[in-house]
Amino acid sequence: MRASEGGLVAVLRNQAFLRLWVIQGLSQTAQNMINFTLLIVVRTIVETQQLTQANTAVSLLVLAFSVPAVIFSPIAGVVVDRANKRTVMLISNALRVLGVLAFLGLDPAWPAQITLVALYSITFFLGAVGMFFGPAQLATIPNIVSPRDLINANALFNLTVTGSQILGFAVFGPLTIKLVGTEMTLIGILILYVFTTGMVLLLPRSSGAPRLRDVMSDDGQPFRQFIREAREGVVLILQRAVLLKAITYLTLATTTYLMIAALGPEFITNVLGLSREDIGFIVAPAGLGVVAGALVVNKVTRKIPAPRLVDYGLIGAAASLALLALTEPVARIFDLSQDTAALGVVLVAVFFSFTLGISNAFIIVPAQTLLQLGSPENALARVYATFFTVSNIAMFIPVLFAGAFADLYGVIQVFLAVAVLLLATGLYNLRQPAPVLEERDTPLSTPGQPPI
Repeated sequence: MRASEGGLVAVLRNQAFLRLWVIQGLSQTAQNMINFTLLIVVRTIVETQQLTQANTAVSLLVLAFSVPAVIFSPIAGVVVDRANKRTVMLISNALRVLGVLAFLGLDPAWPAQITLVALYSITFFLGAVGMFFGPAQLATIPNIVSPRDLINANALFNLTVTGSQILGFAVFGPLTIKLVGTEMTLIGILILYVFTTGMVLLLPRSSGAPRLRDVMSDDGQPFRQFIREAREGVVLILQRAVLLKAITYLTLATTTYLMIAALGPEFITNVLGLSREDIGFIVAPAGLGVVAGALVVNKVTRKIPAPRLVDYGLIGAAASLALLALTEPVARIFDLSQDTAALGVVLVAVFFSFTLGISNAFIIVPAQTLLQLGSPENALARVYATFFTVSNIAMFIPVLFAGAFADLYGVIQVFLAVAVLLLATGLYNLRQPAPVLEERDTPLSTPGQPPI
């Protein structure tokens, strides 16, 4: 049943959407709790076993979250388009339950290398499952919400993404681990997944899209058609400067976030003098900064065009990251540092994490807008698929080598090096002519073929 009236309240009165929204919030919060818990588990294994290359071990965990997006994103899109969305979500969440059970089955007495490989493997498995669950959720929205309510429905979903990151990674994850330990935290996550799996059964059934043989090209070779259409998306991005810029900046923002997540425990312990479970002091302010930036970015774009705002956002992110790395010297300048764990040092780090979040919002929101406005309507899905694949491939090496360099030179030096890269990119693009948006309704076609 579709909602028929506009407004956020009207959308939430739609019981089917309300269930879907709750499923999204709980499942994403559970996933972010898993991400935090695994970071702590890996750091604990490294420290108790006195292993070297600690940051590399954490970076490999972050990559295990990300690699499935490269491999399974195109496959998931095809499957979700041709399957019952509720069935895909049901199977995906059931597999997540099995993944958490696998985590609980790991034995601390195992050799560290075996335990780490098992952790990476299960993490990879959960990441692959998530590639199917997310698109199935998003594709369900138009089936249960009226067209006039789609904007409000998507706004609620986007808000939940940031909210679940803050709650799962910065609040519930650290809090439950401190209170009840990692094993009970995983059991709580297991309960959340079981609950959301049951809620999926309450969603209305959605009819699958046409079967594969019904959407084959005339030559009867769907694989060639798939390759051809995927290639068109890549060519479109390379031909349109605004799309190339948007994807580059979104990739930089995502890579920076993952690098901070990977190196955060080291920064928290060595620079702020806190326990590794207190990474929320960095993640939570950054998440709140993203929310704050998203709330004001619409007003800012009235004065600064989106193609330019992303440049300023990148420069602001570089300054915030550099100052975050220099938390202790900055605290000493203002006479806020009496010792390593001084409250003033932590407050300085919290402030610059917050400004980093605002800067990231000034990158992500305008860049997403450029991506949407700069893509023909009949090619937007392919542009997004290309973006997800390219961005995840592009961030593997930086995230992996960030951990290795942090082990060799220190986390502060890595933060400063990334800040210099962001600053150079922002200043270079600021000196270039702003890219011009193409007409969005221009159909995409390739030589020798009619528009798709």
